[in-house]
Parts: sequence; C-alpha cells; structure tokens
Amino acid sequence: MASVLELWVFVGFLGFTLAAPLGPINAEVIKQALNKTVNEKFAWSLAILTGVGAMTGDFVVAFSALTVGGEILTDIFSNPVITFILFSVNILILGFLGVSALFSKPISMENRLSPQNESLDPSYLRLARQYITGFSIVVTSPWSYLWWVSMGTLILFSDFNVPDPLSRLGIVIMFLTGVLIWQLFFTTLLAVIGRLPNPKLFVWVQRGTAIILFAFAILMVNEAIQSLLAIVNPS
Repeated sequence: MASVLELWVFVGFLGFTLAAPLGPINAEVIKQALNKTVNEKFAWSLAILTGVGAMTGDFVVAFSALTVGGEILTDIFSNPVITFILFSVNILILGFLGVSALFSKPISMENRLSPQNESLDPSYLRLARQYITGFSIVVTSPWSYLWWVSMGTLILFSDFNVPDPLSRLGIVIMFLTGVLIWQLFFTTLLAVIGRLPNPKLFVWVQRGTAIILFAFAILMVNEAIQSLLAIVNPS
C-alpha cells in the first residue's frame, strides 16, 4: 500500500492536471489576472480568489457525493426541473461574465503603474464577489455533480483502500491541493505576462475569454433546453 505522501503526490498531481484545461473557471482567472482596471497585486488577488472559490465549490460537490451518495445525487440530477434551474442560473453567471469581459474598458498602462493608483479599487467587496463567482460557477453546474459521482469517484477511489467516508474526504483534500498549486502557478504566470507593455494583447485576451465564457454558456443553453423539453413532454 502506498504511503500517505506517495498517495498525496499522486492524487495532487491528478488534481493539477485536471485543473489545467481551459474552461469557465480558468477563463475567468485569466480575465481577472490580466485585469487593467486595478493594480497588479489586486488583479492577482481577484484571480486567486476566483480559483479558491471554485475549489470550495468542488469541495462542497465532492462532500455531497461522499455523504449523500452517488446514486441519490444521480437521481436528483435526473430530475429535469432541478437541472433546468441549475443550468439557467449557470447560463446567467457565464453570460454576465462574458459581457463584462467584452465591455470592460482598461485604463492606460501609464495610469495603472502610476504611484497614485497603487491601491486602485482595493475593494474587499469585489474580492468577495470573485470568490462567490468561482464558487457559483461550480455549484450551479450539474456537470460538476455528475463528474464527482461518476468519473470523480471512479478515478479517485477505485484504486485506493479507503472504504470509509473520512478517508475518502482526505483524498478529496489531497486532490484539491493539486488544484490549488495549479491556480497559484497559473495566476503567477499570468501576473508575469501582465507586465508586458502591449495593450492590444489584453484587449484580445478579454475578447478571447468572453468567447470561451459564451461558448460554455451556449452549451448550458442546449442542456437547459433539453431539460425544459423533458419537463414539458415527460416520457
């Protein structure tokens, strides 16, 4: 049997690799890390809190899968009313984030780096909003729950001798440490990129993240329509 450290390294690396693909969370992290309406330190904090909020959502979803049970969650999310509500909320969140990415107007590089703007917009409310944004994207997506009750449990638990819920919860925490390492690495890398004095780069980044967010919103729209059709015409 693998030692705790070996298990942690393996599961953490799994979390790191699964967090890397570009999706709504990473798109929002990019948007916030390269945000030119705030100073660099605050932009980094906004990006990190987006990722930490998403991690908290993953923890809640995983904890639900462990305590409520995969079969019960599957039954819950086979209810088209519930999936329609969750997909609709997720569409609104992603749509709002996409629109904000398209229409936000960055200040000039000179103003951003000037001493008087060192604490530009240091709003704790905005930090809290980004945390809630990351959290909400995860917990309002039925895909998150279905991943944890299917692939999540299969990948994380099938090869480990952890039959009790407490041990499995420990593995989830190990998994999330890998996700946290990815968020720290990715956000810091973006902060370095953010020092590049090319305003056109950031305009294209904003547009690119908006397209990604809209693309996922469209996928959610399709799922919501399918759920609505199942409500109107139950088989």
